[in-house]
Amino acid sequence: MTYRDSVQRASQRTQTKITGKVTCKFGSSNGVVRDLSDEGICFQLLFDIGAQTGQEVTIQSEELGYLTGIVRWYRGDKIGIKLKLSSNTAAQISSYYKFFRP
Repeated sequence: MTYRDSVQRASQRTQTKITGKVTCKFGSSNGVVRDLSDEGICFQLLFDIGAQTGQEVTIQSEELGYLTGIVRWYRGDKIGIKLKLSSNTAAQISSYYKFFRP
């Protein structure tokens, strides 16, 4: 069993290819949301923006709208973002599943 298989997730992830933009204190980058859950996002950046663990970021995309969160991890060109949970965030993610997911 690999480490990845043994990790318990708070909520189920869905593989996606949502294009969007992430902005943090040091810059912004276009990229792709690689996976999405009710609590977080894995975002693949087109270029490094100097995001650091604990830093607040905003995510903008046509499918998800405007979301905010905190950087939980970064590895190479990918960052993990824990979304700030609110009724608005939940509605935006629910809307994506209803209208945009094939």
